[in-house]
Amino acid sequence: MKLGVWFGIIFSAILSFGVAAFYKQPLHWFLFIILIVIGFFINTIILILKLPDDHTS
Repeated sequence: MKLGVWFGIIFSAILSFGVAAFYKQPLHWFLFIILIVIGFFINTIILILKLPDDHTS
């Protein structure tokens, strides 16, 4: 995984907390961790879908 992907996922989690703070929504530390875990999960799914197919006909 490239370093830019790591920064992108962490930056988007920080940005979402900034937007939530702007609109005075409740913030919890575990939500930050969940955002990062979901970001890495989605990135893993994308990487799996980009793999070349083994079926060559």
